[in-house]
Amino acid sequence: MKAPSIPKNEAERLADLIALDLSNSNKAEQLDNIVTILSKCLNVPIAYVSSIESKQQKIHSACGINTGSTDRSTSFCGHTILQNEIFIVEDTHRDERFFDNPMVTNDPKIRFYAGFPLTSLLGNNVGALCIADTVTRKLDDDELNIFKIIGKLLIERLRMHKLGSIQSQIQASKDQLRSVNKQLKQSNKFYEKLFGRYMSESLLNRVMNEGEQPKIGGEEKYVTILMSDLRSFSPLSEKYEASVIVDILNLYFEEMISIIHGYDGYINEILGDGILVVFGAPKPVGNCAKKAIECAREMQKAMKKINNQLLSKKLPSLEMGIGINSGHLIVGNIGSKKRMKYGVVGETVNIAARIESLAIPNQILISESTFEKNADWIQPIGHIRAKIKGFKDPITIYDVSELP
Repeated sequence: MKAPSIPKNEAERLADLIALDLSNSNKAEQLDNIVTILSKCLNVPIAYVSSIESKQQKIHSACGINTGSTDRSTSFCGHTILQNEIFIVEDTHRDERFFDNPMVTNDPKIRFYAGFPLTSLLGNNVGALCIADTVTRKLDDDELNIFKIIGKLLIERLRMHKLGSIQSQIQASKDQLRSVNKQLKQSNKFYEKLFGRYMSESLLNRVMNEGEQPKIGGEEKYVTILMSDLRSFSPLSEKYEASVIVDILNLYFEEMISIIHGYDGYINEILGDGILVVFGAPKPVGNCAKKAIECAREMQKAMKKINNQLLSKKLPSLEMGIGINSGHLIVGNIGSKKRMKYGVVGETVNIAARIESLAIPNQILISESTFEKNADWIQPIGHIRAKIKGFKDPITIYDVSELP
């Protein structure tokens, strides 16, 4: 007896065999039907479907012999999977590979064998459709054609099962992907809702779509800084309870933040009752100085609405002053990898703060640099030369408040 050799594609072949899952109960009835039809059509007492595992031959469906497992080394099908066509042994007693095979010398005493190799989608032979007889015989052309047709039919059925399994896996993957996408959308909505409280929609979109993690560092940009502050608010803090002061500020900030975001302003800081807004960073905007002035005027107009609401609650009215300055400064992520913020640094911010401190209630003051960018459309109420803290020479400041 000569044991069958191991094919070079053994690893790939075994992987395909596992993937085909021939032992699946859903395939049993079809395998039984094919074995029965083959036995009847070719008038042979033995027909079976087997697969060749690493050490054993496994018989999945059979007539004329028992199903179960045998050693691969003594299997006829181990030789069949080495072929590309039907493997035929017309007389086992005259073949040195099988004359002393246990299936020849003992029951079922096979004298004739023919095996059709079963090939996976990837072209690896994983098993065989087999017929056998206890007497020698030779298949004629018609019998060979019938054997090939039934063999090919079985291969197609097995492949269709595999394709159906793949389709089910693809569908399961799609369902899982839809579930993950749903979770991601819910997560994005959460973060949009969370961070949308701190920045404009345009800036939020940039952050959400950013492909990389933010890095420490800054860059020089031309921007406009708007600083606002409530006038005579400290005495109110002393007069009313903390909960009342918080309600007043929340009402005020709710209106102001909505307006600022509408003009693509980035709220860099809220300090007490003051707001520091950047126009032109991190998202560039056309004529950031004009945006800032228009935003400031809208903010002052909104004070009437805010005060009406406060009046209805029997709370005191508020007054606000605004200062605006344009120029180059450093913008970027400041801090450490563990804790950082998007900040602005430079003289432009300091000048805006000094100008804001000079504004009386309901007034909007802008620097000369901001005015120069808008001289073609804006008519200031007036201007003054003022010396501000930290600067040697006085600067020109323009009042661009809107008359009631």
